[in-house]
Amino acid sequence: MGLLASAYALPTALLAPVFGPFSDRYGRRLAMTVGLIIFAVAAGACVVAPTLALLLVFRAINGLGSAIIIPAAFAYAGDLPDPEARGRTIAALASAFPLATLLGLPLGALAATLFGWRAAFGVIALVAVVAALLLRRFCPADQPRMGERLGHLATYGVVLRDRAALRVLSVAFFWFLGPTALFTFMGEFVHDVHGVPATSAGLIYVIVGVVGVAAARLAGRSMARVGTRRMVLLGIGIFAIAALLMPFTSVWLPLTVADFGFWAFGTWYGVPALQTIVSGMSGTARGTMLAFNASAQNLSGVFGPMAGGVALASGGWVALGLLGAAFGMLAFLVAFRVVPRSTPVPVARVLSLEA
Repeated sequence: MGLLASAYALPTALLAPVFGPFSDRYGRRLAMTVGLIIFAVAAGACVVAPTLALLLVFRAINGLGSAIIIPAAFAYAGDLPDPEARGRTIAALASAFPLATLLGLPLGALAATLFGWRAAFGVIALVAVVAALLLRRFCPADQPRMGERLGHLATYGVVLRDRAALRVLSVAFFWFLGPTALFTFMGEFVHDVHGVPATSAGLIYVIVGVVGVAAARLAGRSMARVGTRRMVLLGIGIFAIAALLMPFTSVWLPLTVADFGFWAFGTWYGVPALQTIVSGMSGTARGTMLAFNASAQNLSGVFGPMAGGVALASGGWVALGLLGAAFGMLAFLVAFRVVPRSTPVPVARVLSLEA
């Protein structure tokens, strides 16, 4: 199971920048459609995979589809001309991630319980097909961002020559190290320290999903008033405090539930603000910029659980909580240093970078 998770996350992390320019050159809707088709076919192949090796291969292709879809989706939202509407839309899109956790995990578990593990991948394939149909129905086709399309190398140059953008992108990596390290072991924590049966301990993820959806939606409404920089710093700070307190909530289950909800709120309150900042750093290469951001997040999803497992094995839950808090403080310091105080990028600077 661990290999299946890594087989999905690692291609997403490595290949998102490769396909980021695709949506910049040919349009967001086309990129999302291609990604969803790849995703659905690969999930269907997982249903009939005869061996573990082939299942891992098909799962990696699943990750390839995700690498195309997610940056293009955020870039589609980032193309909105009105900054306030852009922030609200990106926040709504970000809320889909905890909502997917809230709905997808129980649905997949139910399908696997009733019909076997292959049925869970069948549900994934079906959802992808429905998503592709909804995309064609409700999302109008878009045009390339500029009159002249940039080539792949030129698009990468827009991102890689922008040192300020690279520093902001590093925030996503450092930030998600902590949440992914803790998220992996939340169910085990509830089972181990509170004696909740393993079959029920996973319900803690429902709390994370509910709070995450609410936090992301609130972020969309408050972004214009609070400011993106403040929201990023506040979100990271809330997570760091919650991670530090996690081991000490073992005395009472409601404290654990409240603490996990606290860090879920911080994470999903700040993430839309960071996505909005990244989306505003380039017009022509917005899809590529967001692809690098998705890559940074998924790379932390590879290394965070590994570091968390080492900490848990060597020092128990206290060590895991301290590790999460340390990652959070590191992300806070980096964000405080590099996140701009205003989201919009001057037009002259954008044009000079993209010349």
